[in-house]
Amino acid sequence: MIRELGPPDLCHIVKTHSSNKNEPEIGSYHHVLGADTSSSASLAAYINSLQYSLSDTPGWFGTSNSWKISSGTYCSYNAFSNVDLRVQIKIPGGVDAYIVTVQGERKEVSEDFWRECHISSFLRAILHSDPQAYSATGLRRVTPVRSPDEEARLADTLLRQFSAGWALGSNAETQAISTACNHLTDGLRRYFGGAGRFADYAADLLAPLTYASDKGVDPEIAALLADAYIHCDEEVQAVRVMHQALKAKPSCAPLLLVQAEFLRRKHQPVQALALARMAVKYAPSEFHAWAKLAHIYTDAGDFHRALLTLNACPMYTYVGRDLPRVPAPRRINYPLKSDILADYNLGEPYGAAGGNNAMRASVDSDAPGRVEEMAQNETSDILRLSAPTLNGTFAAAYRLLADIFGEVGWDELLMLRSQVFVMEEEYRNSAMPGAAVDDEEEGEDVDEDQDQDRGRGRDEDEVPLATLHQRAEIEGRTETSAKASAEQTPATTPDAEPEPGPEPEAPAAAEHEIPAAAAAASDAATEPEAPAAAEHGISAVAEPESAAAAAAVSAEQTQQAVQSKGKRKNKKNKGKKAQNPVEEEKGQQQPEDETKQPEEPAVRAADSAIATLGDKMDDVSLSDNEAPADSEAAASIGPKAEAQPDAQPVVAATPEPDTTAQVAAPRIAVLEPTDAPAAASSSTSNAQALTTDAPHPGIPQVRKRLCERWLDNLIMMLFEDLRAYTSWRSRLHNLRTTGQQVTYIFTQAEWESLGELSLRLHRPSDAKEAFEYALAIRFSAKAWMRLLELYTGKFAEMQKKEVARYGVPVPMSVNSSEALLLALDAVVWLSVYNDRWYNNMVYPNPVCEHVVSLVRIHGLSKVRNSLVSMNLKPAVYNLVKGYFEFAEKFNVTGAQW
Repeated sequence: MIRELGPPDLCHIVKTHSSNKNEPEIGSYHHVLGADTSSSASLAAYINSLQYSLSDTPGWFGTSNSWKISSGTYCSYNAFSNVDLRVQIKIPGGVDAYIVTVQGERKEVSEDFWRECHISSFLRAILHSDPQAYSATGLRRVTPVRSPDEEARLADTLLRQFSAGWALGSNAETQAISTACNHLTDGLRRYFGGAGRFADYAADLLAPLTYASDKGVDPEIAALLADAYIHCDEEVQAVRVMHQALKAKPSCAPLLLVQAEFLRRKHQPVQALALARMAVKYAPSEFHAWAKLAHIYTDAGDFHRALLTLNACPMYTYVGRDLPRVPAPRRINYPLKSDILADYNLGEPYGAAGGNNAMRASVDSDAPGRVEEMAQNETSDILRLSAPTLNGTFAAAYRLLADIFGEVGWDELLMLRSQVFVMEEEYRNSAMPGAAVDDEEEGEDVDEDQDQDRGRGRDEDEVPLATLHQRAEIEGRTETSAKASAEQTPATTPDAEPEPGPEPEAPAAAEHEIPAAAAAASDAATEPEAPAAAEHGISAVAEPESAAAAAAVSAEQTQQAVQSKGKRKNKKNKGKKAQNPVEEEKGQQQPEDETKQPEEPAVRAADSAIATLGDKMDDVSLSDNEAPADSEAAASIGPKAEAQPDAQPVVAATPEPDTTAQVAAPRIAVLEPTDAPAAASSSTSNAQALTTDAPHPGIPQVRKRLCERWLDNLIMMLFEDLRAYTSWRSRLHNLRTTGQQVTYIFTQAEWESLGELSLRLHRPSDAKEAFEYALAIRFSAKAWMRLLELYTGKFAEMQKKEVARYGVPVPMSVNSSEALLLALDAVVWLSVYNDRWYNNMVYPNPVCEHVVSLVRIHGLSKVRNSLVSMNLKPAVYNLVKGYFEFAEKFNVTGAQW
């Protein structure tokens, strides 16, 4: 079933032999992205152009042109109407265009249908333009818009069809599809933003749509318009648009997110935080709102709340892109263009076209060691890392987690994790107070028989929690009968120890109780369980299956733990007391009226601050000298935990659990609210107000949360990445110390995976080194593309942070001539590679986008002269020259100088 935009267009042609009439007809097909489907005449012209390609050298079936096209059929999917367009062309002859519905019915084509089909084909070409992200067997890419006149006609078509964009669906990170949040708006932003033409995007499309309504400003489209103005350095106009739209609808979540991002870039974290919280309030089921709030917390240094907010993010099931579904071809033919490939060795890839439907290519005899390399890739641990397989919201959440790790480090991340989330041991202790025994001393004092009954030679903490629950249920019935008989028979032994008194329970307030039944209900997710954390040395985050199973713990184990507690001290409890003396003192001096909610004043202050900010939206000032009137009120938002994970923004609400199934959470203070009067108008004092973590007497404590299973899995994936990265760098250091060869210790696929691993861990210098080693083995389109991104400054911000954190050498500036020549070298190799695999799309194209970035940095004249100085062949120079012609035609920034 076709889900959203549909697969690429399908073109089927029939060829006949021109001289030998006895030769049977041959049919062939290929997929197309970017062809003009606005009329039947344009599709007939495309199939007619294939007739001229038969005479190209070396030709489809050799050097002789003895074949001709007799007929052809072009199929294109209409994503608006969910039907298929088919155009049959006969040469010579006529053109027949009709519609095929899902039921197989044939209908006539209307003018509106042609418009919908044109936009659908255009969006597929834009959103599937990256060959690394989307590929299929026999896929040809052509330029969808070749001139400004075609773009003007396309813009007129888009304006007419813009209101129906919601029917196309949305990306994997969006839950609610709207007029301003769908594949149509994503494609337009991708088309204009890739070339830096936000001014044209705002003037030609968004501005007429924003003010076209009779009711005034459309707030959601105004959010897109304000974002476009910000990116084209029209900030005053952007603020004016946001001002008008917020007056019309203060609860527009996309508009609040745009303003929050704008204030975050202006180093105003308190105001950005207030707006992000308002966006979460008005759109609680949207991942973008929660992710923006977590990002702001990370920038402000409040990593506790950043981790809690990340844990509260709603996660969506990823739906992959539509791929073509056709029978397996009898033969695949990709004619080589020898005149261009004479001086460029692109290697022999394992798949002719790559991607999911790539065919298997045989290994040539002139490629020594290729079989061994393929066998090594199949058993490589580096290629089995789980993080590269993440998609959608899970990939975005991993990037947020990696940002937190980059700021604090792994050890501090584990500490934050144990401070804000309930760990497995703490959950068991809270369910059975006073029964915790130190792991090491328990192994020394408990006899061997009890060890075998309890864990069969293993530590109890390593036994899965579900196994402990099953044992508790089995042993509970036996212990109940034994305990009843023991009470009826008094002890007569003279040296019998007196029965110990009941252990006083730890004080637990009503606001610190965790609904265990609700936690058990949330465990019924479809994600796979994380691997056992005990073997990695990390405290596991395990949640009990049910409240009854958590409460049914063995009575014998409880009695032994109580008896042994008076003889020895638990080492872990000692460590906790030494680390948190203030919290221990608070736990001993807890008043009886503890069940009152201490967070109510903070909640009222936060709500009043948000209301004040909404009422005074007209008086927002962006000046650093003039402080907003509500800055102190906005700073008071800190006392309330911004992302209440207990109230998850999930569509299906969890019913209120029974009070008998609640377990008291550990009394560990995690987050301390900030002082509202301490917030000042300057950005420095705002950041300090957000990151205050020092405990103060009388400040209400914030309870721990249960970690979501998907977040625990992401932490384990991050641990696997760190382990692989550390092993790689240690091995590389040892080899360089002993003077051994480094290039061939890994295969090319492993070097590419290590480069991607370094980028995920925010180490671009190591990524550059890995991709260079990959190219030293043979050609790699992925390695060249990553190096081109490094040369054009895509990871400039990441490189600055790496220099500040780890003290690595400062990389070369993107403004230098050396970086320009290296970038042009990568552009030449990638252009030859794209032409080899029939990727004739000039724009949108990742290579063209980076060429436009070079033009914005250095100017078109300098970039063109640098390319001329490389003394390329005319055919190769013409491939790269097409990118410069695009920059001139559409007047991108830097094309005038």
